[in-house]
Amino acid sequence: MQPATTRPALHPDRKQPMIKLRRMTSLQRTQQRMAVLFILPALAVYGLFVLYPLLMSLWGSFFAWKGLRMQEFAGLANFSRLFVFPSGARLYGALGHNVVWFFGIMLLQNGLGLLFAWLLFLRDKGAAFFQSVFFFPAVLSPVIVGALWRLLLAPGGIVEWALNGLGLHQGSLTVLGNSHTALGMLIAVDAWNWMGLPVLIYTAGLRQISGQIFEAAKLDGAGNARMLFSIALPLLMPALGTLTTLSFINTFNQFDIVYVMQGVQGNPSYSTDTLVTYFYRLAFGAEGAVGITDIGLALALGTMLFLILSIGTLLMLRFFDKRTIEL
Repeated sequence: MQPATTRPALHPDRKQPMIKLRRMTSLQRTQQRMAVLFILPALAVYGLFVLYPLLMSLWGSFFAWKGLRMQEFAGLANFSRLFVFPSGARLYGALGHNVVWFFGIMLLQNGLGLLFAWLLFLRDKGAAFFQSVFFFPAVLSPVIVGALWRLLLAPGGIVEWALNGLGLHQGSLTVLGNSHTALGMLIAVDAWNWMGLPVLIYTAGLRQISGQIFEAAKLDGAGNARMLFSIALPLLMPALGTLTTLSFINTFNQFDIVYVMQGVQGNPSYSTDTLVTYFYRLAFGAEGAVGITDIGLALALGTMLFLILSIGTLLMLRFFDKRTIEL
């Protein structure tokens, strides 16, 4: 018979890696459980106050309503009513104002913001002070900004007094009461309110670009304007995409400044009306002479606005992502 062989005992040091592996796995599981516990309250709040109202509004847009009560299933009847007279006239007018507002913000807010950021980048001295000056209006609520500019632009206000004193304008200032100028003035006020955001983001993006690129461009004879549009702007595509997307979302959710400065009707004669102010009138009974609520029509408009924002945001993110240049 062969003598029985005994397996050699494992060296104590060989057991240590196994013990460490088990301890790490147990620690990771504990961390994952704790992470889930910390996330659950936030998910519960998000689901209760964001997802649930959103899903209910989408569901309610397919039903007929009597006052605040949901009635029988109506299919696409609310959406068809939304595009025909008289609601269609309000819808197309408000949608057109939102589109004009978006392009106005892109030109005034983001365009001038890029120019100011470039000037601050070229002359670094005092840049922090001017960034603070540009960003100061952004800390104010749009309601406060709207109320402030309504007082300033009112007939007999400070702006009228200053223009009359400089000889640039005579008589009463009716810029907010003129249907041809009211929308443009509201866009300018909104751009003034958020001008500091693009200045801050563009300045941070410019400082991330290697200075050697600009030095090489200067050696090749490129001026400041050429460096801005041919070098800086293509490299700022991530910042431009972020600002464009935020401007798009903010523009199509525009309500505060219109409500404070021009009222819920978008005066004068609906010339400053937006999709959200129109939604407010439908939902809370301020549309029409009798002021009757139309919840079904309001929810259909809210669903359409949700689709516009969702599809538009996804297209913009994809558009700028393809044009991002990595150094």
